[in-house]
Amino acid sequence: MKYMGHKGKLLPVLGEILKCESVNARRVADPFCGSGAVSWFLAQSTSKAIFSSDLQSFAAARAAAVVERTIVLDADSIIRTWFQAARKVVNSIVVHFPNSSRSIQPDLTIATRIRSLVVRSRKFCHSVLPSLLDNLGGEFPMTIAYGGHYFSPMQALELDALRQTVPSSIAESNACIAALVEAASRCAASPGHTAQPFQPTDTAARFIVEAWDRDVWDLTAQALRSVACAHAQTKGKALVGDYQDCIRNLEPGDLVFADPPYSDVHYSRFYHVLETLARGFEVTVTGVGRYPPLSERPGSSFSRKGEAHSAARALVDGCATQQVSLVLTFPSEGASNGLTTADFVRLGTGKFASIEVYEVSSTFSTLGGSAASRGGRKACIESIACFRV
Repeated sequence: MKYMGHKGKLLPVLGEILKCESVNARRVADPFCGSGAVSWFLAQSTSKAIFSSDLQSFAAARAAAVVERTIVLDADSIIRTWFQAARKVVNSIVVHFPNSSRSIQPDLTIATRIRSLVVRSRKFCHSVLPSLLDNLGGEFPMTIAYGGHYFSPMQALELDALRQTVPSSIAESNACIAALVEAASRCAASPGHTAQPFQPTDTAARFIVEAWDRDVWDLTAQALRSVACAHAQTKGKALVGDYQDCIRNLEPGDLVFADPPYSDVHYSRFYHVLETLARGFEVTVTGVGRYPPLSERPGSSFSRKGEAHSAARALVDGCATQQVSLVLTFPSEGASNGLTTADFVRLGTGKFASIEVYEVSSTFSTLGGSAASRGGRKACIESIACFRV
């Protein structure tokens, strides 16, 4: 899935380092689990119990789908039952709109027609559907907040229906929510991350049609099949919360993998759509980006310049005090929150038996890029710092 600082691309190197550094640990914590890539890798490739956490619900749900389960799921059986229930919800709505398939999922190439369609779609989701959805009961947050913006009305209804009908089994529910989050990430009509949707301008209109034509059912099924066959060797735990709460689950000799935010903008700005889907509750949104209120969007002290250094100190000191080793990934050069790898090393000097830093070539997201000044990704040197107790 699309995620800032996704560590999947570093796993050929990072994964081997983590396996080596965790040899004597019983547990490994991933307190900034994000996309879940590292938690999934560790859960599948080691016998350690993985404790994952994140401030964002969708990230914790992604991690839980694998780290909390030690058996393979029957994806096809889940899909049959789940999709049947979800399609009933969708059909109970579209039966009131005989032309919904033709008008909501268009095949258009002319910008003016796409612009007209987007306007109609937004009005349909904001003004026509709410009264009908109220009578049906259930929550339709994707349709009300994002229909006609990030998703076509039909895509939004399908996402809502699938979220409403996830299986009751915890293991299956975790896997289904993780699959839905990935499908929504791939369907979203937005540049880079889901910070703002494409607008129907002459240059961006075609990208809306491309995104709105993506099949929610197919992408969800693909994602679920991938998740269902992955599982942990040893059952772990995923939770929504602060990194300090996650680290408290560890014992002396265990390991923390930390990939803290490097941006001075809270990640919740870029993933509020996925967060709404994971939570499954309707939210009030405003602005071009369709943002929920700040009070409902989690924020990290690492993304506040005035607090970032204190947060770094708390992370390093917390690991040292608890006598757990730390593997940290961070851009080698200065990040926009004001931190560098050197800052973490300085904070850890004298508190750990040894500190070793590796550097690897990588790229980081520029949050969708700008045609005028930058591309969507920028080359960088990333550090993997090992703090050993």
